[in-house]
Amino acid sequence: MAQVLIRDVVKVYPGNVTAVKGINLDIADGEFMVLVGPSGCGKSTTLRMTAGLEEISDGTISIGPRIVNDVPPKDRDIAMVFQNYALYPHMTVYKNMAFGLKLRKTPKAEIDQRVRDAAEILGITPLLDRKPKALSGGQRQRVALGRAIVRDPSVFLFDEPLSNLDAKLRVETRAELKRLHKRLATTTIYVTHDQEEAMTLGDRVCIMSEGLIQQCDTPLTVYERPVNRFVAAFLGTPPMNFIDGRLSQQDGGLWFTNDHGVKVRLTGHHAELAAGQAGQDVVMGLRPEGMFMRPGAFAQNDEQTLDMTVDVIELLGNTMDVFLSNAGGDVATARVKAEELAEGTPLKIHLDISKIHFFAPGKFGENITLPHVQAPPVAAV
Repeated sequence: MAQVLIRDVVKVYPGNVTAVKGINLDIADGEFMVLVGPSGCGKSTTLRMTAGLEEISDGTISIGPRIVNDVPPKDRDIAMVFQNYALYPHMTVYKNMAFGLKLRKTPKAEIDQRVRDAAEILGITPLLDRKPKALSGGQRQRVALGRAIVRDPSVFLFDEPLSNLDAKLRVETRAELKRLHKRLATTTIYVTHDQEEAMTLGDRVCIMSEGLIQQCDTPLTVYERPVNRFVAAFLGTPPMNFIDGRLSQQDGGLWFTNDHGVKVRLTGHHAELAAGQAGQDVVMGLRPEGMFMRPGAFAQNDEQTLDMTVDVIELLGNTMDVFLSNAGGDVATARVKAEELAEGTPLKIHLDISKIHFFAPGKFGENITLPHVQAPPVAAV
């Protein structure tokens, strides 16, 4: 196991295309770190530079006590699991798992012990004599994991390893990965574009966009305390609702209003933190689970409601997503307990004010309702 330190790392491709723009990241010994973001954000490039498959344009990457910028991939003491599994089709599962150890001239008895131990951990012992073409996608993924485990590396690197699996198998394999990490406690860097994978697997989640780290923290923190609008929008299904408007002092308090009839009174720490923004344009953000169709324990105040109309209803079993809009074109989604509800019904939606965020305008607008927030560098638009 080893700590991984990424310091001021830049990657510039031919044509002056900058994929990674000077990122810094400390990954603790034994930590499961997930890099997540949309396509082209720089997450896979960062992983490949850590593996030695891409050259670093500037900065340093350390694995354990060594700076590995100029160290060949085979000497970095890492094991990488790829999206397409990269198994040798002419070899059995046993030989696929043993191949890397054989190249390292590991004693035959040790190879056999490591392969059989890894196969037992992953539940693939009955498959050792099969070839990849006789395996399902999930079984192939386990073999690829086994090939990495037998190396006993300091760091595991995963490049979207579950993206080729169907939804049910992804969930099952995700749970296996979590159990495997708990058992092995090996430092792991995992790249995905799937926010659900990121939130369920990572000890910490690093959200990237346009070659920069936007926020890196525990899954619960990045979900509940996003530092900017991009992070807030990227995490969550359905995504956070956003309504444009402005803050203003009126009727003895601080209000969020817009020209479409939205008027929400701020109270508590929201009013304190946002008071300095009175008169400014802002974006109100609230997750679907913070919206209710009637007063309740979390939303009782009539001054903290939205007048909306039901457009579409998606039933999800014991819950449903209610897609809403108002006459001015503001839209929102509420995730509520399932009940009979007709499309076209006008509703007064009650808001959990404690869960509301206010952001500065723009894609990367800072969350002004977080105390002492330090916004990350923002990519040039």
